Amino acid sequence: MNIQLEADFISSYVLQPVYSMEGGLLAVEMLSRFNSLDGDLAMPAEIGINLLTSEQRIELFNEQLKLAEQHSAWFTGNNVQLTINIEETIVELILSDSALCQRIGQYPFIAFEISESFPNLSAGKNNPSVRRLSEMFSLWLDDFGSGKATLTALYDGLFDYVKIDKRFYWQLFTHQGYDVVIDSLLKNINLLCKGVIVGGIEKKEYFNKLRYAGVLGLQGFLWPSVGVDNLQALLARPSEFNN
Repeated sequence: MNIQLEADFISSYVLQPVYSMEGGLLAVEMLSRFNSLDGDLAMPAEIGINLLTSEQRIELFNEQLKLAEQHSAWFTGNNVQLTINIEETIVELILSDSALCQRIGQYPFIAFEISESFPNLSAGKNNPSVRRLSEMFSLWLDDFGSGKATLTALYDGLFDYVKIDKRFYWQLFTHQGYDVVIDSLLKNINLLCKGVIVGGIEKKEYFNKLRYAGVLGLQGFLWPSVGVDNLQALLARPSEFNN
């Protein structure tokens, strides 16, 4: 998709792996990238997405969904989930279009991530959009610990999986009482969902601390993202899990 700002940008996608604690590929997250047409400029994804109009966000989502469909045999055959980040515009689109819901429903490997900053998330099951989305699709809570919502949505059982915010984890890592805090946090969250993924694993020290901590999966720059045509490379077990 071409995006016209002061310079013209084009969107592309990379897939970031989420590995289980045994080193198997649990899921991949589809992330947007925004680069200038000449390739000289790269815009941070968060800024790029925030600059998009509603129509452009819908176009971006349709591109992501098309890529998911094109690679559906790979995801199904390897039992790997694909997570796609969605915000209010896309949630409204999905819930208002029964044909789109049916189309997505053909691909049970697709899961949706919504951020802790999603509007009125603290209402939990009293937020009709989140409740309906949770009833129809696998729903992951992203950015847990960023301080933008209460635990109500978790207590209401709306999320299958929870992803701990990377900045929150980095802050915990430097805390004097890290071991006690992370143990208590993980035990409590695990009671409210199917499993916890920790993001921001950018150093071996983070990996080592979480190796036997009771998390379901890990994600971060320790394991590079790949383009959509290089999915197969993500199936190789990372060397960190061999020790």
